[in-house]
Amino acid sequence: MRITWLGVGWTLVSMLTMLPYARAAEDAVGLAQKEKKVVVYHTTTNPDTLAIAAAFKKKYPFAEVESYRGTGEKLLQKVTTEIKAGQHLADVYMISGLQTWILKDLGLLNIYRSPEREKVQPALRDQQGYWSGVYWNLEVLGYNTKLVQEKEIPRKWEDLLLPRWKGQLALEEDDVYWYTMMLRLMGEEKGKSYARQLAKQQLQIRAGHSLVAQLLAAGEFHLTPTLRVQTAEDLKSRKAPVDWVAIEPLAPNPPVAISLAKQAPRPNVARLYIDFVLSQEGQRIMAAFKRNPTRTDVDAPVPRASKVKLVEMDQDNLAKNYGRYQKEFRDIFDIR
Repeated sequence: MRITWLGVGWTLVSMLTMLPYARAAEDAVGLAQKEKKVVVYHTTTNPDTLAIAAAFKKKYPFAEVESYRGTGEKLLQKVTTEIKAGQHLADVYMISGLQTWILKDLGLLNIYRSPEREKVQPALRDQQGYWSGVYWNLEVLGYNTKLVQEKEIPRKWEDLLLPRWKGQLALEEDDVYWYTMMLRLMGEEKGKSYARQLAKQQLQIRAGHSLVAQLLAAGEFHLTPTLRVQTAEDLKSRKAPVDWVAIEPLAPNPPVAISLAKQAPRPNVARLYIDFVLSQEGQRIMAAFKRNPTRTDVDAPVPRASKVKLVEMDQDNLAKNYGRYQKEFRDIFDIR
């Protein structure tokens, strides 16, 4: 009987502890019902955004989702132009990391620590609570399996400096983030020295990661250090002679991040929407579209990629100094 009453006691304590949270959730929904809709500016593709919107609408029938899609740069320009004109139209931003950091730096984001973000990988959310990653890409060392033997596959970054790879490496012309990762892993001076040595390998520079991947599969070169995992897996599924390895640790690409707009006209529906996107249900929708979910309790489409050791980057510092890093990258690799 004592054990039974102790169990009942703990149950009551748990219920009383959770009661304020339950009431807060009810209040949030009640306030959101008065706002009726949420306006989302996003860079994500229409199919996955529509799937998220439909599932959100099913959970909250009173809330309409109105969205505007554009590239990161165009959305950044749209947001700043509107706000300069005194217009606050968007409630939620779901755009690439760099533009999110710029919006934060401009003071155009609100802190919102969604309860769902606790399950988001630390490397894919900021510490202050301005943004949380929705999905992310990982760039790995890709190689042509017909041209590179198993024993030749580079296992450390310095292996790319071997004479064997001269003229057989490719970079995308905007691989600035990869360059900053080298600086993070090796230190500024050693990282710059490494990049200069790599530039002497007569790299092939191409525009577009998709093009680089296609040319790798076609045998135009043997290796590229910035092949995106999803692209590699797609090529493999089509029997292309492409595979990849991870030289760990790796920094994930800046994630597509979700954030609450400063002076959002409908902040309560906005918070519900952010919670939903970051929830297990929302993240599983992303995974169904072959996106890498940011939650630790949702399986990634490519299990091997989810096991790669990740390193955190100082994203705020990267955003503030992006112009300098871009110039260094283009100067070192002679990109005009």
